[in-house]
Amino acid sequence: MKKNTLAIGIIAVLGMAYVGTSWYTGSMIENHIDNQLAQVTNKVNQIQDVFTFSVTKSRYEKGIFSTKVHLTVTASPNESIIQDATSKILFDDDVTIHHGPFPIAALAKGTFAPQMAWLEYEMSQQANPTLWKLAGNRPFISGHTGMSYGEYITVKLASKAIKASQNEIPAIHDGILDISNGSYTFSSYTNGSDIKTEIKLDKLVFLSDDTHFNFDDFNLSLKPLSTTEDIDYEFNIGNIKYSFDSFISKGNFDVNNFKSKGRVNYKNQNIDEQSSIDKITLNMKSSTPKIESVIINKIVMSQKNVLNDTNNTIEGSLVSSIGSIIYGQQNLGNGSLDINFKGVDKQFFNYQFKTHAPDISENDKHNIEFSLNKFNWHNAGGDINVNFLFNISDINNASINEKDYDKINTFKFKLEAPYDVLARLSAQIENPNASHVTAEQIAKENFVIKTKSKKLFSQSSFFTFNKDQTEGFYSDVQYTKGSQNVNVNGQLLDKKDFFKNL
Repeated sequence: MKKNTLAIGIIAVLGMAYVGTSWYTGSMIENHIDNQLAQVTNKVNQIQDVFTFSVTKSRYEKGIFSTKVHLTVTASPNESIIQDATSKILFDDDVTIHHGPFPIAALAKGTFAPQMAWLEYEMSQQANPTLWKLAGNRPFISGHTGMSYGEYITVKLASKAIKASQNEIPAIHDGILDISNGSYTFSSYTNGSDIKTEIKLDKLVFLSDDTHFNFDDFNLSLKPLSTTEDIDYEFNIGNIKYSFDSFISKGNFDVNNFKSKGRVNYKNQNIDEQSSIDKITLNMKSSTPKIESVIINKIVMSQKNVLNDTNNTIEGSLVSSIGSIIYGQQNLGNGSLDINFKGVDKQFFNYQFKTHAPDISENDKHNIEFSLNKFNWHNAGGDINVNFLFNISDINNASINEKDYDKINTFKFKLEAPYDVLARLSAQIENPNASHVTAEQIAKENFVIKTKSKKLFSQSSFFTFNKDQTEGFYSDVQYTKGSQNVNVNGQLLDKKDFFKNL
């Protein structure tokens, strides 16, 4: 009997302690909620300048184990970026906050670590009757938010699959929208540090009379760094399909397994990214029988841009390769590209810079350099190779005129395009339905290209048509600052005449 009494006493003490802790946690939440909402709102407004977000609370009803509160989230566009736009209410609904340390709702979700607060949310019918109906008379969005005693917040939301037409959602504009279930996870400390975002969506389809667009297996993860402007990201889409039917053209294309990851600075547009696509398929439907499907395999790209704040220019690089291009049944070959550039006006990359970038003055002169380190296209006939280097000093605009010729430091251009390679490409394009081309077909195209090229360019010193007993298009141009001449295929030409006629 004494043991039973002791056990009941322990349970009672633990029960009262839990109630007391829950009540204390509820009081902590009540005392700090305004400050926490302000911190989160300020951080969101700091890391972007397109909208100003605000969060307000109302109808705060505190109980022992939970609190019910109404939250309203509003986004007001920055008029300097978005003209004639009005504020929009993004969220306006009740939420329930369960008090720690071990909210039953959190335990039910498999979270056993102590939580100061656990917020459960289901979009109500009143919040959006249309989405409620489209989701099968259920909450379109549901989820929870957990905040540990270390003030780390984790938000997990899920959306129901819906299918809607213009009658139900006017913004669709004459089509049908079909979206699968989705999941969305956001986490960070309340001060905005260690932010992580993950978005997953199995399918999104849009259908109309002249357009069919869908993608499958959408995955996006974002992690802003301590600077809040730099974001590490990873973006994958399993498949993208797009079909179109207009009075101009009709066809479709598929993109398989698109992947991209890297780091981007959303303010200065610094980029360091690596992307790949397994396959792109383009089908054009036409009365012309020669227009066939085009398949591009194994696309790989690496891009880097860095902004120079002192003169508003970009320095960067682009390296890319293609495994093969299949036109009809013909394999046209594979290629690669390698580019570097310096001193390029940042407005060239993004028109939004025009809003913020000051005019470049005479004191902002800088060097411009563009280098095509490598362009190569290879097929069974051989290789086409192109190299180019251009460097000029003391430029403060994008245009170059005659008075700037003396500012050119280096100009180099080299082209090697044998007729055999060009003729094979031409024969393959002329015969897409064949699995290969004959020697006679290649010889015919070789003769046509040779005849036309010599007719058009025989008087030009810029091209020659033979190198090491191999016929084709060739050019080798070199100029360095200080010389009055440009070496063009072994001939010296006056630099002013050369650049004026270039």
